[in-house]
Amino acid sequence: MSKPQHIIVIVADSLRYDSVYHEGNPGVPYLENNGIQFNGVRSAGSWTLPATSSLFTGLLPHEHGATTQSRWLHESKTTLAGELKKAGYTTVQITANPVTTDIFNVSKDFDETHTVWSFAVSKHKWFLRMALSLNRPRIRRMLFKPKDIIVSKLSEDIRQGITWAQKTANDTFDKARQILEEKTAKGEKVFLFLNLMETHYPFHIAETFEFYSKGLFGKIREARTLYHFLGQDFLIKDNGFIKQADLDILKKKQQLSWKLIRNDVNDFCQEVHQDKDNLVVFCADHGDNFGDQDWQYHFSNVTDGGNKVPFFWLDHQHKSAETKTHPVSARFMFQDILRAVNVKNDGQTMMEETAENLPILESYWYNNEGRTMEKYKLNQMAFIEKNKRFVLRGEQWMQAPVGETGVNEPKFQSVENGFNPLEELKLSADRKKYLDEHVKNYKVFSDKIMSKSKKT
Repeated sequence: MSKPQHIIVIVADSLRYDSVYHEGNPGVPYLENNGIQFNGVRSAGSWTLPATSSLFTGLLPHEHGATTQSRWLHESKTTLAGELKKAGYTTVQITANPVTTDIFNVSKDFDETHTVWSFAVSKHKWFLRMALSLNRPRIRRMLFKPKDIIVSKLSEDIRQGITWAQKTANDTFDKARQILEEKTAKGEKVFLFLNLMETHYPFHIAETFEFYSKGLFGKIREARTLYHFLGQDFLIKDNGFIKQADLDILKKKQQLSWKLIRNDVNDFCQEVHQDKDNLVVFCADHGDNFGDQDWQYHFSNVTDGGNKVPFFWLDHQHKSAETKTHPVSARFMFQDILRAVNVKNDGQTMMEETAENLPILESYWYNNEGRTMEKYKLNQMAFIEKNKRFVLRGEQWMQAPVGETGVNEPKFQSVENGFNPLEELKLSADRKKYLDEHVKNYKVFSDKIMSKSKKT
């Protein structure tokens, strides 16, 4: 089988499945008519670091280790960029999110990393970029704790406010065109990873930052919602919860942010795929939680609204359009891309349902400036089986039907003590073995995190 000339993976950061499909049609006709559209894909993680690390390694968060606690992708882990480099590809990423860079070791096997804030021209005055950046707890900590190990990244992190204050998707696509043209002229094959931030907080609805709400009071209320949503205030005080009506505004903003970029995404994918031997993937790294399951915990989220993601695969051999509906984890993209370049591997595929490619979702509690209340120090692992979702929260199993994503997601219900779905469900021997192993290893990893938290 011939290899693709270039491999291009485009990730819309934080984009929920129901933000793309809330009108029924995702609005990307080239992707719909020329690729494989997946309607049952879940992210393995609940925010950019674990979710992207899972895409890059094919592993679950407890395996690659990049969580809210470690903030680091293990150096020893094999990555997609590393394997494609061995297969003869130059590996390049263009990112609008610092989380995918060397700050967290996620870019460790890329030959080149181009940050959008280093080449995009700011359309906002410096104080707005600063205000948006200072909304981030990590930057506030760096300002007040000069000995922070990543203080050297502070000025770059503030410049990254460009991507928080304006639409930069076309800047990213223009840079991608330039790189592809230059590498092609040199006869190089390229693995190109693109991260887009329009669908990420603060959810862009225009070329430059705008509020969705009308009137001064509405804008103030929306600004407060954005502040508390990012700061995860409720983890450190019980009165920090955001009203559902305000979360619904953020949800609407993300739907509009998708509409803002979907034509650009569709046109770029068509440009780099039509009549070419390129493999193109468009997806989200994870979703975002807008009150699903009565939950606002961004970093410890295993909801279908927050973990179900859009996914399109445009094959380099231009196979017929197809829609796949089986539940599957986005992390298995790793193996499918390696198969496309004839790299032998024993991992699972996204393409067909197997005993070992069901979605497993993991999340780990967030130490919010050292003040997270004990009741929110929750690690979670969830999986989907026979249209039901099972979650292990702490030591307690809970369950719920899958339901309709983003509409009225059925809430998890506690089950009787001692209930273990791995024992109660009629699983095939292979699936039971697979789940048993991952649950066991997750518990070991989770216990280590909890043990460290008690010491601190």
